Amino acid sequence: MAFGVDESVSVLWGVSRTGILSVWELAQGRMVHQIPLSESENIVCATVDARRRSFVLGTQDGKLLPGSFTIQMTSVPEEEVPAQIRSHRPSPAAETKVVIEGDAAWWTAGQGLWRNSRVSVSREDPVVLGDRAVVLVDSSFRGETRLLAALTEDRVLHVGTSEKKLNFLTGEETVTFSGGSLELDAELGESFPSYLCMSGVGDSVYLLWQDGRLLRVDTRVVDAPQVAERLRVTRGNDTITAFGQLIGKNTLLIGTRDGEVSAWFPIKPENAKTPDGVQLVQGHIFRKGPAAAVCFGPSQRSRLFSVAYSDGTVRVFHATSEQLVAEDRFVAEVTASSAHGSKPLSAARNAAKSWETHISAVAIGPKEDALIAVEKHQAQLWRLAAPHAGITLRSVFGRVWYEGYPKPEFVWQSSSGTDDFEPKYSLTPLIFGTIKATVFALLFAVPLAFLAAVYTSEVLHKSVRAYVKPSLELMAGLPSVVLGFLAALVFAPWVETRLPQVLAVFYTVPFALLLGGHVLRVLPRSWQFVAARYRFWTILVACALGIALANYAGPLAEKAFFHGDIKAWLNGRVGSGTPGWAFVLLPLAGVFVAMTQILWIGPTLERFLPLASRQLWAWIKLGLFLLGVVAAFFASFLLGWLLTHVLGIDPRGLFLGTYVQRNAFVVGFVMGFAIIPIIYTIADDALTAVPDHLRAASLGAGATPWQTALRVVIPTAMSGLFSALMIGLGRAAGETMIVLMAAGNTPIMDWNIFSGFRTLSANIAVELPEAVQYSTHYRMLFLAGLCLFVITFIVNTVAELVRLRFRKKAFQL
Repeated sequence: MAFGVDESVSVLWGVSRTGILSVWELAQGRMVHQIPLSESENIVCATVDARRRSFVLGTQDGKLLPGSFTIQMTSVPEEEVPAQIRSHRPSPAAETKVVIEGDAAWWTAGQGLWRNSRVSVSREDPVVLGDRAVVLVDSSFRGETRLLAALTEDRVLHVGTSEKKLNFLTGEETVTFSGGSLELDAELGESFPSYLCMSGVGDSVYLLWQDGRLLRVDTRVVDAPQVAERLRVTRGNDTITAFGQLIGKNTLLIGTRDGEVSAWFPIKPENAKTPDGVQLVQGHIFRKGPAAAVCFGPSQRSRLFSVAYSDGTVRVFHATSEQLVAEDRFVAEVTASSAHGSKPLSAARNAAKSWETHISAVAIGPKEDALIAVEKHQAQLWRLAAPHAGITLRSVFGRVWYEGYPKPEFVWQSSSGTDDFEPKYSLTPLIFGTIKATVFALLFAVPLAFLAAVYTSEVLHKSVRAYVKPSLELMAGLPSVVLGFLAALVFAPWVETRLPQVLAVFYTVPFALLLGGHVLRVLPRSWQFVAARYRFWTILVACALGIALANYAGPLAEKAFFHGDIKAWLNGRVGSGTPGWAFVLLPLAGVFVAMTQILWIGPTLERFLPLASRQLWAWIKLGLFLLGVVAAFFASFLLGWLLTHVLGIDPRGLFLGTYVQRNAFVVGFVMGFAIIPIIYTIADDALTAVPDHLRAASLGAGATPWQTALRVVIPTAMSGLFSALMIGLGRAAGETMIVLMAAGNTPIMDWNIFSGFRTLSANIAVELPEAVQYSTHYRMLFLAGLCLFVITFIVNTVAELVRLRFRKKAFQL
């Protein structure tokens, strides 16, 4: 009924339906132990947990007999073996010497070593269910508590817990049992189910009939089990011929007469109509077999499982990737297919000269280095090598349906705290995080760096420029670990407590700068000449006023538009999406209003006021500016209302969402300051390198300095500006310490600017020190580094082609 091999693949053990434990040594195929797991002689059914070596036996008189067994294996040098054991002589036909003495077995292992095996059985107090025979039984563990499920002859399902309690005073250990029962209704027919199993933590019990009917019972409250779900797991008239569970006992393996093998596991969808909110789904379908599936052998350490078919074929699959890892038919060449291509698989066959086609059990070794198939009193052993069976191109870059997930997803999760955890190695969230970090960093850095370069090279006086440019270049010398430290421990907490004010700065500072420019034009001409000499300092004053204005405007906007709590609004607990759209669309609305004033309203007023003085025009433009601000404000809210209430699009869930302290906003802002000096320096040098005769020609033709910069200098220096952008992009994509310390390191795929992420470089820095050398995890980290190199190589290649095109156009000027 249940079989397994030890870690050294030297002994095979099996438990029969009548509760007999048998142990064979595999070198010669001789039985070395045969021990009854119970003293009772009326055992009718049994269940065995191969990982825990625990068992539960069901009796004819309605009792459950739980317990466990151990098989101790030791290797002993020949000189330490007792003399009476060495004195036994093996038979001439035997390749090894096997000696059985008492409860121990000895046999030669070669190279001057002997192996010794001892079997011990620990029996617990019986659990009495009644006087009716137990038909099916299974058990699971929730911590140290054993959960039991049994179906008796009177069609009653019994569910309960068996818990050991130790009396610290007397040292006596007692076992208590408590639970409930559920009678199968008449709708299920009079036939008994063919299979019964519990989930890993005992919150569900599955009853499966041979015709494909499945009944799931909710056993979260063992005193009151209830039917949670009824479904059919086969197609048409197909019947079930094999059943098993993967490690963790949450995934059901179902094999049919037509050779179809599928994996089913519970999920928690949003629209579940079951009492416990859980729904059983078919997550994976594997390559169809040549005949009916007869038995399964799950691995004890991963999602590998073996399946045997009625024609003698044996296959090994990886459940999550659906990959066929190995396949063989008895006494045939063994071949294996893996993610690394096809290669021969070494095989060793013992105690099997000829085979029939009725395999009774298959098992994978504890180290996944062996595969064994059993038929009657014969066994066949293969050496198995499948170290990275779960890695395929689809599992690394595509969506994978993992156990318990409501749908196929991109997931990176390399470790956890339980033995049945399945590592998830999708690089897509890490690539997405790298792109997200780069985009938000460039979003902050590029406008500031380019505008600063244009201003210092075309407008700022050379005496001031001599101090400004070196100061900005010195910023490049700041270690990224210092910036990351400041971002994580200073800037992120500060932003969290002042989020409305920080967001308001992005609007109040530009407003203060533009308003200051219009106010200067209103001043008398003598004052304007004085202000022009101190233009740089007036800009700093305007920026300071904008920051001060944000300190008041932010809380007012939060109270007026975000119900007084912007974080609650971001979580979706209050308000609609209109204010969020208005906040995002306000710059676009401002640009639209400004273009409308420049292209239509301004020329119209010039026609009606041809003799207006310079001072009057300054006042008119100041008024138009203020009216434009109001118009842009209302236009952005109107567009936000249309998007939210007419089209039904809410920004929360797109690029806004729940606020997390360490997020892309913080990373983008701090990383922007790390790459601004690089972009600025290269861009400033490119603009400065433009020949002066081009500027002189433009100014001589009547163009203003600003028009000259936009239409002559920038197009000429475009190749250098693009190079600055690409170098900044590479710096942002490869940044490690700032992202590592300030991004939260959560590998999620979300464009929310207020959520965290994990990049390829940060992931390597975090996980490489703890990765086991040459393991799948270790190799995936190197693959992540290779992906980062490939991405950078492709981007730089495209950037070089674009730069050469810009340079060719510049030479044509």
